[in-house]
Amino acid sequence: MTKRARLIDIVECCVVRFDRGDVATWKHSDFVDLNQEIHRDTNVNISPNTLKRIFGKISVDDYYSPQQATIEALIKYGRYFPPEINVQPETNLEADERVTEERAIYKNSGKVKPYKWIFISATIVVIAICGMLALKTLMPGSKLSGSIILTKTEGLLPATALFKLQLPDTQDSLFVNFGDKTTLAYINPEQNTIAHNYLFPGVFNVILQTRKNVIATRTVSIRSEKWIGLSFRIESELPEHYYEFPAHKTGDDSVFKISNSQLYSMGLDTNGLFYTRLCNFTPIKYAPEDFIFEATFKNSVHEKGVYCKGTQFQVSGINGFIRFKLASPGCSYRVINVLSEQTFRGSRDDLSKFVLDLEKWNNVKLINRNKQVSFYVNNKLLFNGTYEISLGSIQGLFLEFEGNGFVKNCDLKSLDGEILYRF
Repeated sequence: MTKRARLIDIVECCVVRFDRGDVATWKHSDFVDLNQEIHRDTNVNISPNTLKRIFGKISVDDYYSPQQATIEALIKYGRYFPPEINVQPETNLEADERVTEERAIYKNSGKVKPYKWIFISATIVVIAICGMLALKTLMPGSKLSGSIILTKTEGLLPATALFKLQLPDTQDSLFVNFGDKTTLAYINPEQNTIAHNYLFPGVFNVILQTRKNVIATRTVSIRSEKWIGLSFRIESELPEHYYEFPAHKTGDDSVFKISNSQLYSMGLDTNGLFYTRLCNFTPIKYAPEDFIFEATFKNSVHEKGVYCKGTQFQVSGINGFIRFKLASPGCSYRVINVLSEQTFRGSRDDLSKFVLDLEKWNNVKLINRNKQVSFYVNNKLLFNGTYEISLGSIQGLFLEFEGNGFVKNCDLKSLDGEILYRF
């Protein structure tokens, strides 16, 4: 593999871990955040402009190559595993023999004896057949065959999930992505089982893959069986560094709230960007396309000048989810809304109607009637649309703040008023 091809693979690993979508949509602030994540992981400071050059946002000449320390930091951050190389290096003797043979062929070119035409013709046919077979493997629709099957889960936060593997016949390195932003797990060619420890609840898409191709997927639901609170710095740190706390209502007006000082006493650095999530992942047996979600909340006041705030909620099914995000003024480019198979991004779509003052009490209400979704904020209709792919059985929901916030209520109920979740 050339150095350039290797760098492209390393960059792809970093893009996957950073999880901000297509690099073409990244803004300067994304590269600033990436700089901070890499520095936190590796103690190497790669400037946002250098990252832009490496990730193709700033044009460079064909001979541009980052410093070795920069490449090593990207390898560590992206958790890049170099592909296995099975080609044996050529010895000096073999090289001398090859050069001698090539010179002899060149010297005798144009003097090929008649009986050699049969050999040459056969060789051309073999090469053509091999080329057709290779092309077939690269054509759309041609894919490796394999599977990953969930055999059981053990425990409840933490929970261990056990999987059975059927691996494809391939020379490429194989990995499992467990869907919770932990490091890709390398799979030995002889391996037929694997286990993983999940530390927080949710629905996770587990993928058996090579570095570039998905081979098989499996969905895993990790339960909480109650309301819990989570705080974390950035989502990519959530698997390893998060703070769980009891989720219960406090105060005369039944408001859920945990203070920054309480989070700080747990060990969470609240001086920078952090997130607070109220969630309940207790699967229920109910028609997934007919429900009403409603919540009343406000974000804490931020006292650090220019700053983007956001609050989002998500209702998760075993096959998909619905998520809407609201942002403070000037920050609609950070909004990403998901309606099952559809995704709406503020970086490419006009989502300015999802902007409001988050430091005031706001009420959101989402009505889903047979995949027809209406979303209201403070009794004003902001979105009306449909989706096609069913969410599947409902597994849970969450309400999440950038920073901290207050929650008066957070409910999911049936269209006829039956309470499914209530905080």
